[in-house]
Amino acid sequence: MKIIIVGYGPGGAAAAIAARMFNSKAEIKIITEETIESHKKPGASMALEFPNTQNLKIEDWSFEALSKKRIGILSGTVVTGGNSKTKEIYITQPTGDETLEYDKLILATGGIPAVPDIPGIHLPGVFTIQTMADTSEIGNQLTRMKSIIVVGAGFSGLETAERLLSTGKDVHLIIRSRLMRKQLEEPMSSELQSRLPKRLNVYYGKSPSSVIGEKHVEGVILGDDAIRADAILFMTGVRPNTELAEKLGIKIGQLGGVVVDETMKTSLDDIYAVGDCVEMKDTLTGKPLLLPVGSIAARAGRQAGVMSAGGTKLYDDTNLRLQYDRIFETDIVVIGHSTTT
Repeated sequence: MKIIIVGYGPGGAAAAIAARMFNSKAEIKIITEETIESHKKPGASMALEFPNTQNLKIEDWSFEALSKKRIGILSGTVVTGGNSKTKEIYITQPTGDETLEYDKLILATGGIPAVPDIPGIHLPGVFTIQTMADTSEIGNQLTRMKSIIVVGAGFSGLETAERLLSTGKDVHLIIRSRLMRKQLEEPMSSELQSRLPKRLNVYYGKSPSSVIGEKHVEGVILGDDAIRADAILFMTGVRPNTELAEKLGIKIGQLGGVVVDETMKTSLDDIYAVGDCVEMKDTLTGKPLLLPVGSIAARAGRQAGVMSAGGTKLYDDTNLRLQYDRIFETDIVVIGHSTTT
């Protein structure tokens, strides 16, 4: 049996490990555009303290650890398309193009940063943290930065702001509504707000209307004011990356994610999808949800890995949000969904 997994985030890695646990003989390969070993988001912001991103390696996901489990890694590889009828995918590597056959295919293609379409958004100095290359680039440029704007106040945005403050930077945090709107109810959000350090410049209820600068970022326009900075980090979430799924003819849902059932199977036989690229049904309401959360991706990957390897076990916690972090000396635990999710 040949199992191919496209993507090397928490969903892809979990799928590969689960498949190996349930099938010792299967040929399992992970295909990833990344060339640097994986990281935990929002933990990727740790690179803001350590420009050498090897410090972020998570051992269980390392190329070496996966290799010991006889899981192949095709790094620096782009999947350009495929044919679901002949069970083939097309890849491009530095050495050339190739066609790979599969018996089971798992898509863990992740999300694409959801940045606003505003003037100046493509200026040098505008960043997102989605890949290890993003993280490394920011880390390498950190020494020249004195003032940095962080847009977004979810787990990733707050953790990034905290890390930047710890390096002595002047940090501006821009929040469209309130802190962790999709994770915390309003009373808890207000409590967290009261714990933010005074040296953090916070702007509530606003969004940048444009990025200013000629050859490089110089700041943003926020309402009637201009905030000056050397860099801007947009931590404003992601939208599903469904490009490959669409090329394969897989059904896309009303929220823009790949439609999957409780086993993580897509609309096509022998193809599964997990992580930020999918939309899942809420256990309570039955309505579709986009849940770009690493813990959910990992549990969905576990489910898809088991099914692709020939298992039949169904897990009942696949789409349960479970997040923890300690930010600004506050332990934050999120279980389930808020009324805003």
